[in-house]
Amino acid sequence: MTTVDCPDCNRSIAVHELEAKTVAQSSGFDTRYRCPFCRADVEDVQGRLA
Repeated sequence: MTTVDCPDCNRSIAVHELEAKTVAQSSGFDTRYRCPFCRADVEDVQGRLA
């Protein structure tokens, strides 16, 4: 299973557990991800893959 490390609580999060929010903008879509445990924003998800 692919996991991501949270930058704040250092927990391993399965990719399907990440909370995602996508917003439509005039230039396209913006998707933000959050840790479901501490609610910290997780940036650069691809770079944080464990």
